[in-house]
Amino acid sequence: MSAKIKIVSLINELLFGGDEGRLLSFSRAVDRSRFDHRVLCIKQADAEFDRTYGTMRGQYREAGVDIADLGEGHPNERIRGALTPAFNRATMLARTLNRFVRYLRRNAIAVVDAHLGPGNLVGVAAGALTRTPVAVTTYHVEQWDPLWLWRRVHPAVLRNASAVITDSEACARNLRTFMRRPRAPVAVIPNGIAAPESGRSRAEMRRVLGLPEDPAARVIAQIATLLPTKGQTVLLDAARTVLRTSPDTAFLIVGFPRDRSYKDELIRRAEEMRIADRVRIVSYPGNIGDVWKTVDIHAHPTLLDSLPQAILEAMSLGLPSVVTPVGGISTLVDHGRTGLIVPAGDAEALARALTQLLDEPSTASRLGNAALERYRNGYTTAIMTRSLENLFARLAGA
Repeated sequence: MSAKIKIVSLINELLFGGDEGRLLSFSRAVDRSRFDHRVLCIKQADAEFDRTYGTMRGQYREAGVDIADLGEGHPNERIRGALTPAFNRATMLARTLNRFVRYLRRNAIAVVDAHLGPGNLVGVAAGALTRTPVAVTTYHVEQWDPLWLWRRVHPAVLRNASAVITDSEACARNLRTFMRRPRAPVAVIPNGIAAPESGRSRAEMRRVLGLPEDPAARVIAQIATLLPTKGQTVLLDAARTVLRTSPDTAFLIVGFPRDRSYKDELIRRAEEMRIADRVRIVSYPGNIGDVWKTVDIHAHPTLLDSLPQAILEAMSLGLPSVVTPVGGISTLVDHGRTGLIVPAGDAEALARALTQLLDEPSTASRLGNAALERYRNGYTTAIMTRSLENLFARLAGA
C-alpha cells in the first residue's frame, strides 16, 4: 500500500467567509485513504477577536477537522498610525515563516495548499526554502498594506507558486494578467458545497433572528461578509422600494464585518430610511443552515465577487436568487432560468426583480427548482474535492 500524500492547508484564520467554507467542504470530503490532510492557521484563537469578526473554528471541530496554529496573535488590532503596525507585520512574517518552514520539515509535508493573502505569501516563501510544491488559492487578487509593496511582491508570489487555484474563469483571466510573465499555471476549480442543514425549526429561527413570526410574512435575505463590496447598501435601497408595495415582507442581512464600523453604518442607514422595523442586520455565530431555514428569496447584489458560496447554498436548497453579473456568477445563474440577474449597483432593478418573485410564487418556485438541478449537476462537494485531489496528487508526483 502506497504512503498517504501529506497536504497542509495554510490559512491566516478561519473567519466566516467563502474560502473558509470551501476549505471546510474539502476537509470533510477528502479521501483519507489517499491523503493525510491537515488545516493550519497562522493566527491562534482569540476570544474577543472571534466574537467581533466571527470564526468557523466551531464548524471545523464539529466536522471532526483538527486545527493547529502557528501561534500568532492580533497585535495591530485598535493600533493607529503606520510605523508600529508595519513593524509588527514584518516581525510576524519573519517569525511565521520560520515556524512554518520547521513545520514542513518536521512533518514531511508533500504539498502546501496556501489560502488567501497571508497564506499565499508565507506558503510560497516556505515552499521555496523547503522545495515543497505549493498550490495557492486566491480570488480578486487580494490586496494588503502597504499597497506599494503589495504591487511588487504579490505578482511574484503568484508567479512562483506551483499552481494557482481560483473558482471562476473570470477571476482566472484577472490573475493571469496580474501575474504578468512568466506566470504559474492557473486551475479553475469551481466551489462545491453540501446543502446547509439545521435541526432547528423555521419558527424557532425566526424568533432567534427577530423576524416576523407570521408564517405568511416572506423573508428576503443576503448572507455574506459585511463588506461594502458585497452590496448591502444596494439591498437596503431596494428594500425601501419593495416595502412600499409589499409591507409584510422582511429583510435579513446576515454576516460578520471586516470593519467594526460598517455594521453600525448599515443599521443607521436602515433607521434613517425608516425601514428598520422590517430589516434585521445580524451576525450569527452558529450553523449557517439555521439562518437558511428562515429564507424565502435570496439576494446577492454584490459589486465584487468570484463564485459566491452563498449563491450555491441557496441553489442547493432550491431557493430563487437575484444576483449581479459579477465575476463568475453568470456561469452559475442563467437569467430567467435558474435565477434573475440585475446590473450591479442598480437598486431599482433589484427592487423590481425582488417584487416580481414576491408577486409570482410560481416563477420563484420554477427558478428555485432549476437552480437545485444546476447545483446537483456541477457544484457538489464531491465534484470539487475530486478535482482538488487530482491537482494535489499531480503536484506531489512532480
